[in-house]
Amino acid sequence: MVVGILDPSALIASLPNLLPLNKKRLESQQDAITALVHTAFHTLSFRLIAIDDSTPEGSTLNGVLPDSWNVQGPGNYTLRYRHEQSSLEFVVKVLKLGNRTLINAIAVESDKTASLDISTNDFTSPSFYPIDAQAVNQPPLIHGYISSNRVTDFIGQLKLKIIQNLMPGLYKEGYSEGSDPSQSRDPRGESSANNTARPQPFSPPDVPGRPLGEPSHIPSGNPLEIGRRDLDPLGVDPLGSFRPPQLFPGSDGDGMFVGPNHPIFGQRDRGTFPNRGPWGGDGFLPPMGAPPGARFDPVGPFRGGPGQGPRGGMPGGGNLHGPDNDEFMPPGAGDMFM
Repeated sequence: MVVGILDPSALIASLPNLLPLNKKRLESQQDAITALVHTAFHTLSFRLIAIDDSTPEGSTLNGVLPDSWNVQGPGNYTLRYRHEQSSLEFVVKVLKLGNRTLINAIAVESDKTASLDISTNDFTSPSFYPIDAQAVNQPPLIHGYISSNRVTDFIGQLKLKIIQNLMPGLYKEGYSEGSDPSQSRDPRGESSANNTARPQPFSPPDVPGRPLGEPSHIPSGNPLEIGRRDLDPLGVDPLGSFRPPQLFPGSDGDGMFVGPNHPIFGQRDRGTFPNRGPWGGDGFLPPMGAPPGARFDPVGPFRGGPGQGPRGGMPGGGNLHGPDNDEFMPPGAGDMFM
């Protein structure tokens, strides 16, 4: 297994060396979090240039924190960095907000910001601090961060939410950018955290992840064949062999000429397409969908021969031979004064 440079054991071993030479104390949980943040940035070759907003930038020896790095703790910490792979200045602030710790960062010249909000007690042990990292017979420093797994989780979030946003594409041997492991996705590509509250509409047939047996009013077939008959709208092939070949056989009936075999009418046989309704089509016309007295053109064609489908006018009466062709002019259409 390849161990990265942000491995918890490597970071915890390096952290005491980045504390001030004569003051290797961590007074609070926020001290510990800020020191771990600085250790991660230093490991990725970020160069510490100041610990406040006003001091002119300058380099510290080997990235060691100045003696006054935590004088405003545990409420507020400021770390300013530069990196050889960027011309930008990066400012990181660690703030205490009740039982939470907020890490804000910005690439100053580009105004690109990043933020990470964590529960302080999830990643540090309140009973462990204060501690002198130089003292003899002290418990292992990793206990102050609860466990190696918690350090891994924290560094993963720091990398994803802060470092990758400030410097995408950062190159460092042993470092790789990653994705958020907490956002698991289902086969439809949606976050599982958002699935439960979002209504799921009917999906088209043959879509991966579509539940077996889910009803659909969309006829199956090759979508690439839809519109192929636009090249021959009347079903006549005057060009003979010059007609483009079909990608799949048996996909007749589509195009501009809407005949009884057109795909908009679905399958002709209700035995193979049980969702067909009594008025033909896709079966989604509700009962009494046509207003009383309306001249109703059913959306057929219908199963069987003449006399087995709805008529014109009120659903259920008249016109045994299919849709009303509207041969006559509307009442009063010839009156020029209307």
